[in-house]
Amino acid sequence: MKRIGSFCGLLVIMSLLAAITLDVAAQTVKIRREAMSPGRRSSGPPNYTQPPGPYYISTGLRVVAKGMMVYLSADTTGAVTSFNWSIVSKPSGSTAAIDTPSNKFVRFIPDLIGQYIVKVTANGTIDAYDTLFASTYAGVTSVPPGCGGLSVCHSDKKAEWERTLHASIFTRGITGQLEVEPTGRGAYAPACIKCHTTGWEPLTDNGNFGYLAHQTQWDSTWWRGLPFYGGDYWIVYQDSTLWRNLPSSMVPVANITCESCHGPGGNHFGDATKIDYTWDAGVCQQCHDAPRKHRLGSYWEASKHATFPEGSHTARTSCFPCHSGSAFAKWIGNKSAPGWSDAADGNKNISCQACHDPHSDENPNQLRTVAFDSLKNGWRAPSGMGGKGQICMNCHQARYVQKVKPNNPPYYGFGSRFNPHGSPQADMFFGRNSYEFGDTRLAGLNTHTGLANGCVTCHMPERVNGSSVHSDHEMSMIDTVGGAHDQVTACVGCHGPITSFDGIIAPYDFDRDGVIEGVESEIHGMLEVLKSRLPLGADGEPIGGGIVTAADSALIRDRLDLVAGIYTYYFVKNDGSYGMHNTKYAVAILQKALGWYPTDVQPVDDRIPKEFALKQNFPNPFNPTTTIAFSLPKQETVTLQVFDMLGRLVTTLVDGKDLIPGNYEIVWDGKDRNNVQAATGVYLYRIQTNSFTAVKKMVMVK
Repeated sequence: MKRIGSFCGLLVIMSLLAAITLDVAAQTVKIRREAMSPGRRSSGPPNYTQPPGPYYISTGLRVVAKGMMVYLSADTTGAVTSFNWSIVSKPSGSTAAIDTPSNKFVRFIPDLIGQYIVKVTANGTIDAYDTLFASTYAGVTSVPPGCGGLSVCHSDKKAEWERTLHASIFTRGITGQLEVEPTGRGAYAPACIKCHTTGWEPLTDNGNFGYLAHQTQWDSTWWRGLPFYGGDYWIVYQDSTLWRNLPSSMVPVANITCESCHGPGGNHFGDATKIDYTWDAGVCQQCHDAPRKHRLGSYWEASKHATFPEGSHTARTSCFPCHSGSAFAKWIGNKSAPGWSDAADGNKNISCQACHDPHSDENPNQLRTVAFDSLKNGWRAPSGMGGKGQICMNCHQARYVQKVKPNNPPYYGFGSRFNPHGSPQADMFFGRNSYEFGDTRLAGLNTHTGLANGCVTCHMPERVNGSSVHSDHEMSMIDTVGGAHDQVTACVGCHGPITSFDGIIAPYDFDRDGVIEGVESEIHGMLEVLKSRLPLGADGEPIGGGIVTAADSALIRDRLDLVAGIYTYYFVKNDGSYGMHNTKYAVAILQKALGWYPTDVQPVDDRIPKEFALKQNFPNPFNPTTTIAFSLPKQETVTLQVFDMLGRLVTTLVDGKDLIPGNYEIVWDGKDRNNVQAATGVYLYRIQTNSFTAVKKMVMVK
């Protein structure tokens, strides 16, 4: 018994040791350099008051400005309960120290030029280090150490940068070229200069524009004699007097220069370790998150681009381009090599730099591209269709060719999905590359391809802040300002004074539940009917939404109709707009999956005709299908039938259906009411309503 007791005790001890080992293994810590924007360091809404003292914003770069605040945090996993921060190495004579060493979030000021090594210890045992370098600003000059020397390192980038709006923003402001009024004067204010120059901070001696302006008293004299009203000074348009009189020491750091984004480069010349870059949005947020007037950053921070996990899916080569901002930028530059392991760049989310190229003005708004090559089935959009929104389509499209996923091995087997992937919005927008059931009439059905900038038109409407107007970088169609509601700003121009997407009423009862509702509700209804016909997984959704098991695959092995239905279900659901992107295509492919198309009548457009009409079928002669169109100026019960030349009924296309006013068409597939192919010959088709009857001839040839 003693031996048994001892053995049991040993097991308990070993179990406890194993638990402790696992807990320690689960605990990790690394140091995160934190960007600090004007919005983040302020009191927040509604006043956004800045704290007194120096203007301590930070880009979050490894190379920092001497005398400016550095913000750090401990990025941890596991049960971490204590922190101990210290600066383990710093330049001789430095008095820099961590402000609150036991906190998770800390600050310090590098007071001398040189290297600083910071350490944090978590739970007394787990260490992490970070190395920073403090320097001063050199500015853009033609001789070293300034950036862009005409005969040294960066002359090519300097020429490219000079064409961007960043490169001239201060110059344009001080010469009356910003917010120009009809009288020919431009508005400018001291507050603007903070973001329009390099490293602005008037109390810190590190070569930044603000300090030089304060030392020369330019900051307290430049505005004298200028008219002032509305909070701005007013400068005659293109009057260069103030720019010409700018002290020469300030010119290299006027405007938004290289060092605004790469850190101070006073020690960089000949040493690549003394400069930095980042894919984090913090470098842009130092200006673009400056409430209350400039809030692009706060919108972006609320977007899914900002909030999906950093590095999501970056363990998979084919996923890199769209789940990592740095990889996306590289992929746009070289699509022949789409897979990058960009751990060195931090696997950042879709930040500002992913979509906007800081160095180039080749495209509007400095976008990296305004084109996408093609959908996965090879279809290319006509030039210009989709406008700026084409940059979005590079990622927001299906990952597979229509029918390949459902039809071809190994996909029609074990361990794969039966869906188009998570974001087939471009395919839906253009009405292409879904499962079209062999019906050539479906490809190209579209609702919104006439929008000048496609996705951007609706997802980035203008938002007003103070006196500024900005494109909405939250991009969500649910506006959370003042309570969640549909973002219909871009819709009202065509659809009238609606307040929600479901205010766009369907032209007829898509889901056949007896009630004509909003388009979104009708599409939801069609999805529910389709779902009721499909095999469901443990999550209550049709199998094929995630990874398909052997048991799942066995359920549909001999049922191609089910696989096609599953693909269609997820194509519409994963698009996420429930008909808003392309009502015609969404309805058509769901009707095909449900067996309701093409024998059902379809609305052609939203216009109400002035009179009844039965139009000539097209094509005519036809083989094997033809389309019959008709118009109703008011709501009617409609019957549309086909007869042979002896007056015998061949088939009924519309059987006493109540239709609202509109223009309609229906396809006859050339088969009789017994589903047998009709013979070559002349046929009559007749429409009957309470108020109208008409007959026309058509010819079938084989």
